[in-house]
Amino acid sequence: MESKIKRKMYSNFIQQILPNQNMDQEQQLRSLAPVVQMAKDYALINGISMRTKESYEDDSVVLLPFTLFPSPFPKKSFEYVKFIQRDINLLLHRVAYNYEFLCSCLKNAIQTDEFTANLFSIYEEVIKEGFAQPLSLGLFRSDYMLNSTSNDVNFEDLEIKQVEVNTIASSFGGLASRLESLHRLVLNQCGCQELAQKIPVNPAVSRLAEGLVAAWEVYGKSEAVILFVVEEETYNISDQRCLEFAVREKRKDIHVTRQKFSELQLNAVLKEKRLHVKNQEVAVVYFRTGYVPDQYSKQDWKLRLLIEKSRAIKCPSIQYHLAGTKKVQQELSRPGIMEKLFKDVDYVKRVRNVFAGQYSLDLDSSGDEIVIEALQNPQNYVMKPQREGGGYNIYGKQVKTKLTELGRSKEREAYILMERIKPPSTENYIIQRKEPPTKISIIGELGIFGVILGNQEDVLVNNEAGHLLRSKKIGIDEGGIAAGYGQLDSPLLF
Repeated sequence: MESKIKRKMYSNFIQQILPNQNMDQEQQLRSLAPVVQMAKDYALINGISMRTKESYEDDSVVLLPFTLFPSPFPKKSFEYVKFIQRDINLLLHRVAYNYEFLCSCLKNAIQTDEFTANLFSIYEEVIKEGFAQPLSLGLFRSDYMLNSTSNDVNFEDLEIKQVEVNTIASSFGGLASRLESLHRLVLNQCGCQELAQKIPVNPAVSRLAEGLVAAWEVYGKSEAVILFVVEEETYNISDQRCLEFAVREKRKDIHVTRQKFSELQLNAVLKEKRLHVKNQEVAVVYFRTGYVPDQYSKQDWKLRLLIEKSRAIKCPSIQYHLAGTKKVQQELSRPGIMEKLFKDVDYVKRVRNVFAGQYSLDLDSSGDEIVIEALQNPQNYVMKPQREGGGYNIYGKQVKTKLTELGRSKEREAYILMERIKPPSTENYIIQRKEPPTKISIIGELGIFGVILGNQEDVLVNNEAGHLLRSKKIGIDEGGIAAGYGQLDSPLLF
């Protein structure tokens, strides 16, 4: 009986908020108009916004798209991935500080993917010289989707599977906590106080800020600053500033400075391996750019190397950056690989439970076999390059087209294949600027943030750090909000 109730809640939970089902769509929208306007105002007042790409201006922002209501999510799955985030943090850390493993994972990718090759070249040069700063700071995000094995949402059969891990510029931790507050307000306004209690507390911005503060404190120089390295044009300004201001609130004596690559070309120097920007020593470098090729010029690659050679604590360090590549994730999913890194059987089982099938496209027999399977059933796979930021993956029929185009060329090894996760859908209203609220079927992607600080021998900090739910319309493959594909959301646990 309980399963039927949960199933009904997932597929038709809006009926609990809008019980009068005799109203047509237009009547429902009219009844919701005051709530929608309140939600928009709350979002603007509380910085759920970004600069527009249509006409970039430093002194104006627009609404980020968000769901009017929180979306149902199984409590058991939510709590499980929160519980294992410390394990995920430790796994990425262990990989990052294993030179042989990184080399083995990336040896083929760096021959065909120039971006990964440039990162790896920096890594090898730093390894050769010896790390000026042995500590690395990670503000990670591990992303998951529910996987349904049938058209009928049976909650006993739902799995939660990892989509990817993000080790650089993991975004929207600054705004996720504000969505929690917005959705509580909306449900209370609709008279659904009991439902509002099912939204989990989200301390993301506070805990991510604590990670930056911890690294600054370990560096041990009170006059040193935290450097945010930002894009030439920063659209996701509210998210970044939320995190920056949270750092300042936790430690009034910390100074945060923001610099673009182009500015650092003029302002960054090494003095006895200490990084200085405009004569200020830098304790922590936090990258919010540098995760895709078009964010680098030739001079910027030299600048990244200069930063990596410094004593500043990097977030991420070059080895953390490489640990987040798709090729590393694919290799970790292979049978027996996790056991080489961890002797703890329970640990390996906990993490492996969330792995989706991932497959190498190397030019060997196993790579050829999975290509044959994917050509026959392209709808079952996603093809991924070594990229972050959204908009790079290949889906559906395009998988077949791309694999056919590549054939057995060396370029094939720059990609991996991942089994396609099939999440169940739910209904919600999408709120976005210049558009009326739209009731549509959506699917969600849950991100769990993590903070880790450590070196080869020791881990000083290892914490789960809140969550982010992003939703998107059915039929939209990518889910990045800043990239324009998804909406901010909150989980409603049941």
